[in-house]
Amino acid sequence: MASAEPLVSVIVPTVRRPQRLWRALASAGAQDYPRIELIVVNDGGVDVARVVARYKREFARPARYLALPANQGVAAARNAGAAAASGTLLALLDDDDRYLDGHVSRMVAALAENPQAALAYEDIVIEVEAVESDDDAPRIVATCRMGLPYDRATFDRDDYIPPSVMLLRRADFEAIGGFDMSLALCEDWDFLLRLRARGALWYVPGAIGAGYSVRQGGGDHLGGTFDAARRQTLDYLSATYGLPPLVPKTFLDVARDLGFTLTPTQG
Repeated sequence: MASAEPLVSVIVPTVRRPQRLWRALASAGAQDYPRIELIVVNDGGVDVARVVARYKREFARPARYLALPANQGVAAARNAGAAAASGTLLALLDDDDRYLDGHVSRMVAALAENPQAALAYEDIVIEVEAVESDDDAPRIVATCRMGLPYDRATFDRDDYIPPSVMLLRRADFEAIGGFDMSLALCEDWDFLLRLRARGALWYVPGAIGAGYSVRQGGGDHLGGTFDAARRQTLDYLSATYGLPPLVPKTFLDVARDLGFTLTPTQG
């Protein structure tokens, strides 16, 4: 007899953070939801096959490892992961983020209870870290919890739904063509601006779904890159979706602007 729970495919792009990747995979393995498969996509980076093999040994859950021949960007990596996935539900997890307890179960329940929704999401805790390199063990110096119900006018100004708290149906992902691989920045905002035509972006209050890493000294945190390419991308989003003029921001900037408080950690 077939299981009643749908299979969730968690897509994890990675490039050069094997230590961070293990932390992310372990957080998925520790979820209480019984039917999770991991799709780890190496986007032309260092080989992490051993990390994936360790995950399968320690958690006895299915996982696939895809190695792209060259770096193609996070949009292409996520699309490749979705194409290889077996689940009817897709979740995203960046290799420097981590799921918190119960996240996947809550999101699956939310989509089951709200068939009009195209996406379920919940709060995230932004973790500001003091590190010397991009793959250092985290040393969290401040945190900021962020989460709001979807509001079109607010979302047209600021993307406040990070990828690592998203769960959606594979059918909706495929219907909108996945992530736009021509975008090196803001590809997740563009994705959601298209996805909302498929149904509600459904906020689940109460719990924190994931930890989102912001590194003060990390090497490739693209969310903090404010250059001509980001300006061009934001102008493209404004023109394509009829948005107001957009200001370059990180998720931490967005959280502060929306009234959420950054709290230093003790010690």
